[in-house]
Amino acid sequence: MRLFGEIMKRVFVNCGSWRPCQVDWCAAMARVQVEERERINKFSFQSDAKSALVGRLLLRAAVVQKEGVRNRDVLFGRSGRGKPELLRPADTSININISHHGNHAVVAMEIGRDVGVDVMKLDTPRGQNIEEFFRTMCRNFTEGEWSHILAPPTHQQQLAAFYRFWCLKESFIKAEGSGLSYGLQRLEFSPDPMWPPSHPTCCSGSVLAIDRQRVSDWRFEESLIDKEHCVSVAVRGCRGDEATPTFSEVGVSDLLSRLGPLTSEDHTHWTNFVSIYRQK
Repeated sequence: MRLFGEIMKRVFVNCGSWRPCQVDWCAAMARVQVEERERINKFSFQSDAKSALVGRLLLRAAVVQKEGVRNRDVLFGRSGRGKPELLRPADTSININISHHGNHAVVAMEIGRDVGVDVMKLDTPRGQNIEEFFRTMCRNFTEGEWSHILAPPTHQQQLAAFYRFWCLKESFIKAEGSGLSYGLQRLEFSPDPMWPPSHPTCCSGSVLAIDRQRVSDWRFEESLIDKEHCVSVAVRGCRGDEATPTFSEVGVSDLLSRLGPLTSEDHTHWTNFVSIYRQK
């Protein structure tokens, strides 16, 4: 299966449906860098550990496929704000970003252009109703954005609109590189009226204003991976006549088949996973 390339630059994995056995988990952990294994072993919940591991596999598979290199030739670091940075191969123009939430991990890749991606499950945080949740988040959106969020007649539709705007802002911040300190109320989106699109299509007509000044060099690709997850991809420097990529699904087995191990398999990772982590 061709995972990435000039056509397929948007990929997701359903982490929720992945039920790894000991062989699968240890094989996957052997294919990511040691510092990532250490980070994954510190998670409290199996679902979080799975999503983090799949995200790292997606990053590495993207580079391996695009550059035609081996897994051992790929090295990632992290920026001061925690964003993945490709350190090796050094002579590449790949920009890549990941996000995971709910059941899905997603990756977006561009060549020579800034890119950011954010995915969210359309659900309220545990222990909060929608009114409480919106009150805690009121400072993150402008009055105009709140009017769009609260316009639908049902709470579920309002929640979907909320996460739509959240993903738009997060994808831009991740691509631009300033982190959440950028100030979310400085960003105001005029949303594409064609949303929600049907999977696998996306809409790309939302427009961003920063400090009330419209920006014209960004494209925002909005998708629904399924009925419960929305995703936004922010790309800087797109041409007006450029085709918009859509998301394709791959499985963990596809990723493992493309990546050679970086180290021998360590079965203590499985012991950690089954005895320390607990389900949410």
